[in-house]
Amino acid sequence: MEQNKEQRQIELLKILAKGCKKYPAYRATRKATERCEESVVVWASKT
Repeated sequence: MEQNKEQRQIELLKILAKGCKKYPAYRATRKATERCEESVVVWASKT
């Protein structure tokens, strides 16, 4: 159980570090407009 949680956190951190290809400046400081699916994924990984 503990290892699954840590693995999920690592995956989410990788998503945040990678960011959005279309909008590289987007770092999930505000909610995504949902026009770009990758930005939505980055936002969801933060919350």
